Amino acid sequence: MNLEYFPQFLFSNFPIVKGELDDENIRVIGEEFKSYLLEKFTGDTEKLTEIWDIDPKTVIMNQVTKNPFTVNGYHPALVIHFTYFVEENTPL
Repeated sequence: MNLEYFPQFLFSNFPIVKGELDDENIRVIGEEFKSYLLEKFTGDTEKLTEIWDIDPKTVIMNQVTKNPFTVNGYHPALVIHFTYFVEENTPL
């Protein structure tokens, strides 16, 4: 996952956080989420490669073609895993 594009993924799918996080926090969250995914998909990197493709070209093509199997142009598993990641890492 190219973390350069992580902020766009975050703001496209979780707009409520826009303005709440600074660049440093976004970078740290992105790095931790990437590590989380690497751990979850140990031994299945082929599947992970498909899921965590957040390259703008891929996202835009999914949006333009109105791919019904994406969420705002992103793989739905990526959005679901990020939700789980937040739930597991947010203190109650």
